[in-house]
Amino acid sequence: MKEHLSLFGNALAKVTPTCLMLMVQGNALALTMAHWLTALKTAGLVGTVLVLLSLSPKTKAIRDNSYSMAGLVALVTTLADFNIHASHYDGVTTEALMTGLCTGLLWLLVSFTPLGNIKE
Repeated sequence: MKEHLSLFGNALAKVTPTCLMLMVQGNALALTMAHWLTALKTAGLVGTVLVLLSLSPKTKAIRDNSYSMAGLVALVTTLADFNIHASHYDGVTTEALMTGLCTGLLWLLVSFTPLGNIKE
């Protein structure tokens, strides 16, 4: 149970700020409650999908590898972002792809710090 809560919390902590900053194109002064709700909805969906995937013992190899996990997070975040809201950039998929890529890179970067190595 702790592992699942940790996974969900990590998704919230990494997806939300990435999504927020990309929605307002880096202008933090333009953030509104609607942006926060959209980012939290996206992060919540990502967290839920990751927790559901973690229930299968077949995904243990992915969870134990920092690169695989970052790739999975990037993919799930891209799909969630695409389905939650329209792009704020040119192109239908641009923002979703950027959000997924940035979140995956953030997940990977944190996995190599002491904070990313905390085990329950």
